[in-house]
Amino acid sequence: MNTRDAIAKRKSTRAYRPEPITEEAISAILKAACAAPVAMARYDSLHITVIENEEMISRINDMTAAFFEQKTGMKKNTDFGARTMVLVSSTSTMLPPEMEFANVGIVIENMILAATDLGIDSVILGGAPAIIAQNETLVKELGIPEGFRPVLGAFFGYALSEEPPKEHEITVNRV
Repeated sequence: MNTRDAIAKRKSTRAYRPEPITEEAISAILKAACAAPVAMARYDSLHITVIENEEMISRINDMTAAFFEQKTGMKKNTDFGARTMVLVSSTSTMLPPEMEFANVGIVIENMILAATDLGIDSVILGGAPAIIAQNETLVKELGIPEGFRPVLGAFFGYALSEEPPKEHEITVNRV
């Protein structure tokens, strides 16, 4: 699959079949993460955590759902049935500091495009990493190094049903 096809085919999947993705696929996704361009080549400012433990994923989903319900009063399904969660954490030592978010976003994008190329579906997670970052015990249990904070994550797996990607538009102006 060429890059433009992977970009066009990528979609946010919120319901997964129960089978896990292969170790070979995870390795390819992680290799794509490591190929991402990072500001000032500060790859040491990033850390990736692969979570495949179903109990841990369930615990994170429960915490995320409870947080959303507390903040919005609405029940939100955060358990999509995916068997692989990947977190990308960063230090806040980047100059300018906003670069940590750009770096993490680029790493996540590389991973989900590689997954799409492999026939693996994904969804980017913002809430779960924010919840994890607030829980020191959970950060330690996940082996996230001291000084690193989860910024974004993604679920990876195989879609429960095949749906076409949605079309989106972003306003553009030219100067």
